[in-house]
Amino acid sequence: MFSDDGFLSEKFSNQSPSQTHIFTSFPNSAVDPDDDDLSTDNKPANNLSYEYNPSNSQPSSLPLPATANTSKDEQFHIWQLEYYQTYFQIDTQQVIERLLASMTPRPNKSYFDSTIRQNPDLYGPFWVCITFIITVAVSGNILTYFYVPDADFQIDFSKITLSAIFICFYWWLMPTCIYFFFRWHLKRIEYTFVELLCVYGYSLTIFIPISILWMISISWLQWLLTILGSVISGSVLIVTFWPTINSDRQRFNALSMLLMLFLHLAMAISIMLVFFHVSDKNIPTRNPTTLLTTVIPSVKNQI
Repeated sequence: MFSDDGFLSEKFSNQSPSQTHIFTSFPNSAVDPDDDDLSTDNKPANNLSYEYNPSNSQPSSLPLPATANTSKDEQFHIWQLEYYQTYFQIDTQQVIERLLASMTPRPNKSYFDSTIRQNPDLYGPFWVCITFIITVAVSGNILTYFYVPDADFQIDFSKITLSAIFICFYWWLMPTCIYFFFRWHLKRIEYTFVELLCVYGYSLTIFIPISILWMISISWLQWLLTILGSVISGSVLIVTFWPTINSDRQRFNALSMLLMLFLHLAMAISIMLVFFHVSDKNIPTRNPTTLLTTVIPSVKNQI
């Protein structure tokens, strides 16, 4: 039974005094942490709080897991391989998005800010350049084979070396020039050298399928593909760099962008003329030879 004050009481008829059992403390397991309806007025004043306080907790004696990194990030130098490891940490989906974006210029959307700014890489540009070198050398040899079917065909391995010099020199020269242009002319560094290498490496993506189509030995088609690919790829570069330099001296900066587009076009024209343009200089022709046979009449023996 319950008494008037709300406590549990138990009365026995054979005992004159009544025994009242008052429960003022409860075990921790009986406390419901989800019961938020109790007001603070009903809590006893001497009730202890069992909330977790990190400042009062004792340091744990258990060892940390093996994957826990308690040391600070180690600084690597430029001559160490670990320094370049971060620039090759990229997944396939990001590489595909950057390859497609480098061939589809968008006037209202910067290619660099939307795809490269957060995580510049060298993995994609490296393989773009390697693939471009191989396709140029192989397609140039195939064109030589089909254009001179009567000649004894031999693979010209010098085309691999020459195409590697062309492409790698352009891939490193242009970012270097643009980097020093921003540093000394504009007096500010908007892009790091790795970011510029990333942008220019991906800008060569469109020339990989064009180098295969260059095998079609039609002069006007080769020139059309060269100009079209250079304009598309160069426009991506202009959209990337123009918002940065469009602050002061717009006339000079516009001429700089035209010069960059012209050099991009000159690179494509040089590769097309050296490896794919059909002429007597770059395609070995076989001089026709005629076999002269002489018939010596037999001389009859005279008596």
